[in-house]
Amino acid sequence: MEITDKEVFEIAINAEIRAKEAYEKLASLVKSDIIRDELIFLAREEDKHREIISKMAEKFEGERTEAKTIDIDFMGEFKVIAEKMGEVIKKPDVNIDEIYEISMQAELVSEKLYKELAGYAATDTTRLILEMLADMERNHYNILRKQYDYITRYPDIYKEEFYDQLMKDINFNF
Repeated sequence: MEITDKEVFEIAINAEIRAKEAYEKLASLVKSDIIRDELIFLAREEDKHREIISKMAEKFEGERTEAKTIDIDFMGEFKVIAEKMGEVIKKPDVNIDEIYEISMQAELVSEKLYKELAGYAATDTTRLILEMLADMERNHYNILRKQYDYITRYPDIYKEEFYDQLMKDINFNF
């Protein structure tokens, strides 16, 4: 397929919008205030990414960049993860494990997408921005991974409101 920088930006913008919507929906489904806050943070981060990409797209608007042939093998994987995220969002009985597992997968796939798209960027600036976004998606994965490790290590405490109340009750002022 032939792709220009503008099309690269459009793909990236759409991915960020979907991720933001998914995190907001997932945040509305969880019982834990701490987990909800984390998902809202990630939604805001995805929105910031969208803004960055939109500004870059505006900067390149009207510029004629040479289209390059692009072949992204894992675009199918990207679509599958987006569909899975949509399914999880619609589930009335979604659990925290599912939320984290699908979110971590989505961040890794987004990282791969940005890295791959960076290789096809027509300008150094576009490539740099896409590489930066790939790094940010990896950071989001790391945030989710760490939190998920706590959830699986302490399931009886962390998955319920008890954890939130426990954290509120602890007096950290010594």
